[in-house]
Amino acid sequence: MLDRHFSKHLPRNPLNVLWNFLILLATAWYGFSVPIAFALKLDMPGWTQLLDITLSIVFLVDILTVFRTPFLNNNEVISDPVLIRQHYVKNRLFVDFIGAIPWDVIILLTLPPHDLSPHWIALTRLLRTLRLFRVPSLVANLRKHTGNAFVDAIYLETSKKVKMSLMFFWVMIGLNTIACGWILVHDSPAKDPVSIYIQAFYWLIVTVATVGYGDITPQNDMSRLYATLVMLVGIAMYGTIIGSVSTTIANTNAQKQRRRDKFAALADFMKRYDIPLKTQNDIFQFYEHSLRDRISLATEILQELPQELQREIDKYANLFMLRSVPFFTQASHECLMDMVSCLTTTICSPREIIIKAGDSGNEMYFLFHGEVEVLDPQGHQLVRLRTGSFFGEVALLKQVERIATVRAITFCCNAIIFLSLIADSLVSEF
Repeated sequence: MLDRHFSKHLPRNPLNVLWNFLILLATAWYGFSVPIAFALKLDMPGWTQLLDITLSIVFLVDILTVFRTPFLNNNEVISDPVLIRQHYVKNRLFVDFIGAIPWDVIILLTLPPHDLSPHWIALTRLLRTLRLFRVPSLVANLRKHTGNAFVDAIYLETSKKVKMSLMFFWVMIGLNTIACGWILVHDSPAKDPVSIYIQAFYWLIVTVATVGYGDITPQNDMSRLYATLVMLVGIAMYGTIIGSVSTTIANTNAQKQRRRDKFAALADFMKRYDIPLKTQNDIFQFYEHSLRDRISLATEILQELPQELQREIDKYANLFMLRSVPFFTQASHECLMDMVSCLTTTICSPREIIIKAGDSGNEMYFLFHGEVEVLDPQGHQLVRLRTGSFFGEVALLKQVERIATVRAITFCCNAIIFLSLIADSLVSEF
């Protein structure tokens, strides 16, 4: 089987997804709110203290949960409780524990009022931001949808949406932190906290984007040094963002470039050997259809697999097509697997007659890709069928003559199943 090396699965439970989403929201809350409260020296209202205690309990429960959660190591799922504990203690426990304790609340409850320093209390809240190190693993847990750890890891690694979302998240966290740093080193004439933060964020964007209007400038050596550092960081950040976006766009357009390269080579070949225009048209139509999506690329990759795995892939691809037929909805898995082994595939050219009205029907067809039209005996189009459709089942199951003609509109790949091959399976099943 395809998953013989990965028989153990990580937990897949809607409650796990909901729990990780809650932890992610709480982590993002601290990542944004704590630096702002520290920089602006905002007082802690009562509801934030209650929220801190509640989220601390949530974080501590999360630590206990991680102690029992298997992890992926070198493409192997580790589910031994002893190894899980050792891995967590060695890699993340200290940071998670420090970030889970409400140190500010503990100080407020234990020390006398005259010994309390608002600055130090605010500083202890910055320890909450250590939980940001959990964000990648939380996103990975949210993206689990197959139940197979290795497959989920591949999907996560190749997901453009996840990469762009994480990049946007870290950029916003970084910008927010840098803006708060500017508030600490720069004396703003504004008094309203909202105006102070807006001006700081405005200065940051102007500086990072290298626009430099000059309406907000450093006023002391510390702010000048900070501005210089931000400029250097801005150059690196700007280059990283542009590079990531460019790479994503380039990967998105890779299929189109591959199509253009193949068409250019074909055009040069056919021009050199004076291939007839009708033949050129048919060839270009075939490649236009096969290169329209990523199926052809996946097919090329699958051809590199060992023969055993190729047969396994073909089997499940055919099984997927069979399950789309209403007649086979109630069929058992064993019956469908017997029919899968009887399927054969064929490629049809445009305008090619696949089924002719009046012929005897001993087979039915599954349209893997392409488009066909169903014609009445007078040649009038009744309906168009596209990828994923099936046809010819009436004559096959009722043993009557074909009542309509089916003609290919584009290049099509069909899977054919013959009555003589599936008769025993159908009799035993129904």
